[in-house]
Amino acid sequence: MKKLMTLVMLAMTALTTSAQIEDGNWYITPKAGVSVADMTGRLFYADKAEGTYDCTLRPITSFAIGIDMEYAMADQLALGFGLNYARKGSKTDDGMFRVQMDYVNIPLTLNFYPIRNAGLALKAGIQVGFAARKRLKMDGVEYNADYAHQLWMTRFGRIVPVYVESELSRQFNKVDFAIPLAVSYEFKNVVLEARYNLGLTNVMKDDPEASKHKTWVFTLGYKFDLGD
Repeated sequence: MKKLMTLVMLAMTALTTSAQIEDGNWYITPKAGVSVADMTGRLFYADKAEGTYDCTLRPITSFAIGIDMEYAMADQLALGFGLNYARKGSKTDDGMFRVQMDYVNIPLTLNFYPIRNAGLALKAGIQVGFAARKRLKMDGVEYNADYAHQLWMTRFGRIVPVYVESELSRQFNKVDFAIPLAVSYEFKNVVLEARYNLGLTNVMKDDPEASKHKTWVFTLGYKFDLGD
């Protein structure tokens, strides 16, 4: 019993020494981690295609990096802003198909700290992402879905290099809306967070499957108190 009471006291001490937001203060948290991205739907129906294909989409794992800003509207409620860079997409096990897209994301969340001085936070909101890089692999062949490099001739007869949007790039939606849902735990300014981004926008414009992104992001950050 004495050992059990000691463990309970240690646990309570850990909770009470965790950081707590203060009404009116600003906080900033640089963070980095990994993303596990997938897409809803299927590539196509196997019985409607020639040959044998693995049509089931699988997750891709990559890095994620970002920074969060937080304004405490009360001792247990804060408004969160963010800027992060993460990879989304999906692939098939046979390596014949892969969508790989890098996004600059701007989330806006409401952060609730349910237990005072416990460091636990629940977050939900809305996020807009802008595609910064797009790559597509079909039948084992890599395609650049960004801007293509071409040479144009000016009216003065001079050849100049230009970048024009490729036809493949036009098939992708370049803005991605999502709902971020997250839980984080903070101890001595170190913040561990697990976030799920539920995509609302179709990855491609003419996709009969209406595939959308769904992404887990796990990050480790350090929170700085900027004061009021």
